Amino acid sequence: IMNIDHLCKCVFTNRGTVCTYVDCMGDTFAVGPDGGIYPCYRFVGMPEYVMGNVHDNPGKEDLAESEAWKLMFRFRDYVDRECKDCSYIRHCRGGCPYNAIAPTNGRIEGVDPHCRAYKRIFKEINDRAAREWETTAVPPFGAAPTGKASIMSLMFKRL
Repeated sequence: IMNIDHLCKCVFTNRGTVCTYVDCMGDTFAVGPDGGIYPCYRFVGMPEYVMGNVHDNPGKEDLAESEAWKLMFRFRDYVDRECKDCSYIRHCRGGCPYNAIAPTNGRIEGVDPHCRAYKRIFKEINDRAAREWETTAVPPFGAAPTGKASIMSLMFKRL
């Protein structure tokens, strides 16, 4: 249910709420067992995605010089270009960079391969929310939902 909850929050807030659906480059890092710094935990153990090492005490500027950092920003720029007309760009930002880049050995050939599924899910959430909004009284913000669980109750639920 947590994943559905987060997807509903993406629609309600009109922005990603988990790392799969945000521009996490530069804001999220992972450290491997050897001290290697990666753009995300999913890249840990892949030498081509090491941005630095904690033992070297690098600054953000040092990490930004790495090829892995630059690749993540090229992916973001690709998403900005290729997804600019997508209704859901603010919800998903092209999906997970790992899902898009790792299978192609670091080449940017598309967005997250789950894009079509994400779009279907976001559309369904939008459609259900619109129907519920028209037919259901919305409880005051923070109030406990009453009755049957709904998309709107997930949207108003605190993370």
